[in-house]
Amino acid sequence: MAAKEKITDQVSLFKRVPEDKKLGWTGVAGILSGVVSSLTKLMGGGIVAFYAGCYYGLGAAAIMFALSVFLTFFVGRVAFREGLPSNVTSRMYGFGTKGSALDSLIWMFLLIGTLAIGTLQLGNAILFYLNITDPLTKYFVYFLISVVWVLMSLFGMKFVARFNIVFVILLFIALGVVSIQVGSNGQLGEALTHGVMVPNTSELEGFSYAVNYSIMTSGLTALFSSDFTRFVRREKDLGAIAIVGSLFAVLTYIFGAILAFYGFDSSYQYFLGQGMDPTTAARAAITNPGITFVLSLGMVGLVIICLSQLKVETSNSISSANAMSNFFDSLFNIRLKWPVAVILVNIVGAVFIYGNILDKVNTFMSFGSILTMSWCFLMVTDYYIVRGKMHIGTRGIVSLKYIEAVNWRGVATIIGVSAVSMYMYTAGILSVPFLFVAPTTVVVYILLSLIFKKRVIDDDKRMREAEKSDPELADEYAAVSEREGWSY
Repeated sequence: MAAKEKITDQVSLFKRVPEDKKLGWTGVAGILSGVVSSLTKLMGGGIVAFYAGCYYGLGAAAIMFALSVFLTFFVGRVAFREGLPSNVTSRMYGFGTKGSALDSLIWMFLLIGTLAIGTLQLGNAILFYLNITDPLTKYFVYFLISVVWVLMSLFGMKFVARFNIVFVILLFIALGVVSIQVGSNGQLGEALTHGVMVPNTSELEGFSYAVNYSIMTSGLTALFSSDFTRFVRREKDLGAIAIVGSLFAVLTYIFGAILAFYGFDSSYQYFLGQGMDPTTAARAAITNPGITFVLSLGMVGLVIICLSQLKVETSNSISSANAMSNFFDSLFNIRLKWPVAVILVNIVGAVFIYGNILDKVNTFMSFGSILTMSWCFLMVTDYYIVRGKMHIGTRGIVSLKYIEAVNWRGVATIIGVSAVSMYMYTAGILSVPFLFVAPTTVVVYILLSLIFKKRVIDDDKRMREAEKSDPELADEYAAVSEREGWSY
């Protein structure tokens, strides 16, 4: 008799998702919509609107929507077909086994950073409501919140999916109430049409920053979604998931812009009262939408954002723990227990918190857009173009056992392109790195694959022969070979 399924059961990131663990598309769309409707994304809407103005900010949001749909579908499709998350599929498509430690580092940097930002925003809202300013108490509140993320991350995917759907609905009801309040004060029109609100910032400069922020959101959404699209039952549902998740990201930006405008003055005065200078206080007012929620809805607002943020940070912890697990497994062949991976993630998050990451959001997001775009386009190029259309190597993961240690073509591409992009950005040569990152990643990887074509094909043949001769992989090899139509 089969053992009764526990609510805390987890599916290993190193194994394909079994059929009884699969989810309907609404469950995965709910998780993705829950992640993009967070305090961090509300902050994004406020930042984009204040830096670029509403009209240019809407243009940045449109770019984010189009790019999110494209990348979420095509990156998520790889994860669906292989039944493995992005960190693990990247072993085959782009990095190699030990090389995938690099993508895990990128993911941990970005997602744990986002996790820390969300913890700070929620903690600051709680501290504001309780009127607590003592530094020691602040850090204790941040610690308690992190403990909650750890406990929630131990629950299974089906529970997380249901939890997300409920609190996405509650969050948007609360956002609707705030918007009605803004409209009743006669400020809704101005909140949706104002120009650049950040002093000494031109429209072009603000638009560039808004686009960088939005592009990073697109990359994060795509890579994050691939950790969950592997749970989908049908490939045809991936399009709906990509559209729904991207649409909720845009809606969150719009509500975030309204929220930032509505609560800016009160939040600004609050941070001035904490001893901040005017510039720092203005930045803090924009990057703390949770405080605005408390200002507008009081205890009800606090409860809603606590529960809503719980859904987001639970999912963030799960994806971050996936990256942490892949890092240790790929480099040291150590399979971390799931609770250990989750705890380590939140310890790193504490380092981000104590490093005052909210003060470094601009740099964090700009570098993040470079790293996520290079990774996404590298994976798409390898799977769909190099191995797909050009047939330089084959597609399909039979086993992680025989994948090459390091794919130097992929590692060299992402390191080289990212380094040059970061230099060009920091030197003021290129204000939107994506314009260089996306095409250069594709071109460089294709060129390297053509230059080393014979070696790549020979290495691929040796891998397939090793898999074919392994009796433990006979069934899996036959299934993947038939699915992909290998000629050898």
